[in-house]
Amino acid sequence: MVEYMKIGLIQPVINPDVSWNYRDDNSGIPICSLNIDPLLAEKVWDEIKEGLRLMLYSDDKPDVILIPELHLPIFRIEEIKRISKKYNVLIISGIDFQRSKTDLTKIRNRGIITIPSSFGQKTISPRLTSLYFGKTYFTYMEKSMFKNIEGIECCEDQEQNMYIFQSSQFGSFGIMICSDIFDIERMMLYQTRIQHLFVISLNKDLNTYFSMADTLTRLLYCNVVVCNTGYYGGSIVVSPFKDVNERLIYKYQGQRMFNVNTVSIPVSGLVKAQRLDYSIHNSNLIFKASPPGYFDKISK
Repeated sequence: MVEYMKIGLIQPVINPDVSWNYRDDNSGIPICSLNIDPLLAEKVWDEIKEGLRLMLYSDDKPDVILIPELHLPIFRIEEIKRISKKYNVLIISGIDFQRSKTDLTKIRNRGIITIPSSFGQKTISPRLTSLYFGKTYFTYMEKSMFKNIEGIECCEDQEQNMYIFQSSQFGSFGIMICSDIFDIERMMLYQTRIQHLFVISLNKDLNTYFSMADTLTRLLYCNVVVCNTGYYGGSIVVSPFKDVNERLIYKYQGQRMFNVNTVSIPVSGLVKAQRLDYSIHNSNLIFKASPPGYFDKISK
């Protein structure tokens, strides 16, 4: 198992207040497009490509790359898969809104995770596995938007699955989209089962997400990575180190700025700490003590 895993964050700029073509037909009910304006979609894709280029051709090439919620145009999904396979990098990306294939009045907010067959190895990947995952709890802004999507009254299509991915090299991780970070039941299921929590987001409530990341790194006793849009800033990476100056690995706050960064998060040391009974071993440790009841759940 590796000592550290490299995480790349691409933060393009999307203004959610105008990107989905809000307009009024004099009825008083806003009309919204299902998908982002085509010109803006191309601009965002150009920023995503630039972020990928900067990281994939770097000496500090990441193992995992995150792209925020709703940022990947639907017609670029196959290209993301191709890039993931070619460069042997795992990519977690938010995808623009889609209609459910079984009910066109239900709108999906989904992401994709692409896993090359040789992930973590210095060889070419002959195959790629990809999986779509969705948002369960939609924001009030989304629900309001769905009331009139191109003249059709729609509603959210809630994801009913929770995923945990396991790697002998990089540990186990969970993934989620934006406001699902407040799902207490999901957090209880994740506790003791993961070393990393990856959250892709498009949200202006930065202080709440910063606080949630800090709280979850303690409650789940794992690394927490939030990748938010560059329009608001708000991406953060935290780990449960004992030293408060080490705990905050990365924080980006600033408006309307495209940003790309690669950070390293602990793996093997955190796995050992998660299995440690701190009532017996409580000195010379670089991580904080596990939260109350954590070791009891591990023991069972």
